[in-house]
Amino acid sequence: MAFVQYPLGSYASEQIGWIYFYAAPYSLKSTERRPTDIPGRSFAQIKLPLPKDPGYQVAHEFGISNDNPVAPVLTSAGIANSGGLGNLATRLLQPALFYYEKTFATSTFRRFSNVTELTMTSEGRKQYFFQYIMVPKNVDEAKAIDNIVGTFYKSSYPTVASGLPERSYPQNLWSITMEGLNGQRIDGDFLGRPLTLVLKTVIVKRNDDVDPILRFTPSGHSNVTLLGLIFQEFETGTYDPTEPRGGQVLSKSEIAAKYLS
Repeated sequence: MAFVQYPLGSYASEQIGWIYFYAAPYSLKSTERRPTDIPGRSFAQIKLPLPKDPGYQVAHEFGISNDNPVAPVLTSAGIANSGGLGNLATRLLQPALFYYEKTFATSTFRRFSNVTELTMTSEGRKQYFFQYIMVPKNVDEAKAIDNIVGTFYKSSYPTVASGLPERSYPQNLWSITMEGLNGQRIDGDFLGRPLTLVLKTVIVKRNDDVDPILRFTPSGHSNVTLLGLIFQEFETGTYDPTEPRGGQVLSKSEIAAKYLS
């Protein structure tokens, strides 16, 4: 497994926290796609300082209620909400009548179903953005920076299938872990417990944005490298209240490995 970090030496001791980025080959097995499985079979590990403003974004998708009347739900609660067994036939017909009514309804008259509701069509996938300004203090750090940038860039692509150059394996899978002072593990809820990720975007600038001149070190390396990374969760998740610490959001692979084993 290739390991690389920035910064090095005494500058590393100034950091109060670290993020480990692990990259592993794609797999169809649920027991190899979970966030906890990625580090053990990873081919690359990158260690970078914890950013000062870590965060994430999650956005669920919902359907529009008036165009999506609730279909018949044959449960005790659904029957009760429909007015009891006596009104069950009306409830079964209402979604069909709702669409039929569109053919003759006017702008001054329109009956809206009272059983329509906002419906989740897809769980959200969290996105993470990390940005680093890396300034090498010596040749070793300059080489480490180039190695870090190259590893992120190359590992974001699919991999050529050995012996089948016209085919490729899917994208690599990523996992993120965090640690604080003295190697103390930072709880996963700090970043919303990142699920298995894919590297969606890599942004590299070989210069300081405020400096109009491109500058290099005596060893021929860029004296400033700006690196931006955007990760997105590979699978959607579902909340499992039986998990420790008040329940957790599990990925589809985690759920499959837990309940289908």
